[in-house]
Amino acid sequence: MKAWTRAYAIDANMILRFLLRDHPTQSPKAKAIMDAVQDGRLSVVCDPIQLAEVAWVLRSTYKLDPQHIADSLAPVVNLESFILPDKARYLHALALSASSTRGYGDACACATALDECDGKLFSFDKKLSRVEGISRFEDWPTTDN
Repeated sequence: MKAWTRAYAIDANMILRFLLRDHPTQSPKAKAIMDAVQDGRLSVVCDPIQLAEVAWVLRSTYKLDPQHIADSLAPVVNLESFILPDKARYLHALALSASSTRGYGDACACATALDECDGKLFSFDKKLSRVEGISRFEDWPTTDN
């Protein structure tokens, strides 16, 4: 972060108003903030839960398909001044949610398994076995996998 850059936390609603541009007063304010983030005059810190909330609202309330969600969110998350812990993991989750899983939460679990655990995942969700590289377990393995 540049020494002259200010950092603020950002919530899901601000990101939603920026992406959706659906509110007459909030959306222009969100755009101005994100324009400042894009050109490096401002840094925002996003908690991963806020990103998950954005993905969930876009899917459940606005009925957007996962590919559209990933295509909309990834450029925002990729901004240098958009600070997100484990940014690479959550970008990986966005890609997985668009291609391999139905939900962003499942995609986050798969991204964690793939990035940190050699693809090993405890889950009762059988569809996650179809995610490339995932070895799904429903109980404690008797042999080391």
